[in-house]
Amino acid sequence: MKKKIPLVLFFCLVCLLAACAGEIDTTLTEEEVALEEAQDSQDTAESAGELKHPESKALSSKISTNDLFSTTLFDEDPALLKFIKKIEKHIAKFEKDFEVTYTGKLRGEDFEQQLNDMANLLSHVNPYTAGYFLDYQWTYWEEDKEYPVKLNITYLTDAKKEGHIDAYVKNFVNTYISNDMNDFERAKAVNDHVVLLATYTEQGATEGQTVYELIQDGTAVCQAYALLAYRLFLAAGLDADYVYGYSNDELHAWNLVNVDGDWYHIDTTWNDIDASEPYAISYEYFLLNDEKLSQDHLWQTENYHAATSDAYAIMHNMWYADTANNAIYYNSIQDGKVYKYDLATNVNKQITETSCYYLAVHHDAIYCSDYDNAGYLTKILSSDGSEEVLLEQEVLNLNLENDVLYYETIDGEIMEEVLK
Repeated sequence: MKKKIPLVLFFCLVCLLAACAGEIDTTLTEEEVALEEAQDSQDTAESAGELKHPESKALSSKISTNDLFSTTLFDEDPALLKFIKKIEKHIAKFEKDFEVTYTGKLRGEDFEQQLNDMANLLSHVNPYTAGYFLDYQWTYWEEDKEYPVKLNITYLTDAKKEGHIDAYVKNFVNTYISNDMNDFERAKAVNDHVVLLATYTEQGATEGQTVYELIQDGTAVCQAYALLAYRLFLAAGLDADYVYGYSNDELHAWNLVNVDGDWYHIDTTWNDIDASEPYAISYEYFLLNDEKLSQDHLWQTENYHAATSDAYAIMHNMWYADTANNAIYYNSIQDGKVYKYDLATNVNKQITETSCYYLAVHHDAIYCSDYDNAGYLTKILSSDGSEEVLLEQEVLNLNLENDVLYYETIDGEIMEEVLK
């Protein structure tokens, strides 16, 4: 027997699995106003060449996990998981119009709620294909205690574009991953590659949402950062997850990755220090445990692997970092000084008292912008910490390519110097 019910039509704008945009509308408390004023004061000090500090991403008390999907629903209703897996198979083939039947126990508004949240459900079946589309329409009806559902999907990508991405991922592995690399080195290679490739923006043909836009234009939002990282982690031989939740009072996406049997969070978006600083790498959000990440991120912990190890806590003090000679040279977030972390011995050594940023390492020399000396271009020998001012002018965005040092003046002029 077929029971007809009123036709339900819903147009859903997905706006990313985890949007990184669309701030929560909240009224600032006196404490929050004071924090903003302090940040403005800090920004003014930094523009005068004083110590840099990471931007606070603390969540307000009004943010909760109430709006985030929980996988416990799949445990309670296995038919819903089966239903979503069927949908994912159609999406993986870029089918625009198709019908799938739900046979579970959800009814009426409860079932409609899950249809409206389909992108989040799909992200736990296959997070990568869940990022294929921007919006969809659905209609359903009741038939013999079942719900046939017709779906119409508008895609952000297509098979040809995904073929380019497959080739890109393969080339990354062939270029940057070798059989003798350990898990840490593989995870770091992925983090560094995504951070250096990407510049955060919500502009572009897909508003920064697709991996294709990221690899073609170098611009994206957190969804594309995390989806590309997810693909690269897997291709590099690491187990990984795509995570969505909140950070900085916005929906946000990042990754979990397994390194030597332990799970860790990596947020490549927040490791990309600033859109105006394309060569700056941070490790503040590299291989974190749940306790550390929960200071400014929020997610449904039951949906994901627990991350309990703090084996890489030393990394979280590193930014404006450059890796050379099997060592990470970096500016310390804590005290602003320059250090060298030997990756072979795990020995961490302070190089100088100088607060230098935009580090670029060539042989035994660190080239940087000396914030203790008006941002002048400075050369520091890592062997003894001796310093030499090369240009009495503030410089930014140092970068090395084939023994040529490139840097930007405060007026935006790109300069270069051949190094010996």
